[in-house]
Amino acid sequence: MNKKHAFVVYAGEQEQGRVFHALTHALQAHERGDTSELYFAAEGAAWPGLLANAEHRLHQLFNTLQHKGVIQGACHSCVIAFGHEQTTGNAVPMITGPECSYGQIDILGLEDDGYRVWLF
Repeated sequence: MNKKHAFVVYAGEQEQGRVFHALTHALQAHERGDTSELYFAAEGAAWPGLLANAEHRLHQLFNTLQHKGVIQGACHSCVIAFGHEQTTGNAVPMITGPECSYGQIDILGLEDDGYRVWLF
């Protein structure tokens, strides 16, 4: 049975282990045939810009997920609030959620659509 998973990275720049686990589990879900989506929000909005650097130790994993279409993007308002327009803004799509969530990624909507939401 195909399951649906949404992985949301909130981890700050000093929490590489949490980001590694989010990326790994998102890939694992995709590889076993589940629907797998990965998002970046809050302090986690820094990560796409960091991971886009070919020298970063998690770059290959990030790149693999991008090519497989798992990475959906980053919260647009978070990218702006944390000052990552020039890095993350160039690495992944910007996502704007509903007005009722102040433009944040719509995790409740994802759950309503049958996704299990995993927060990292």
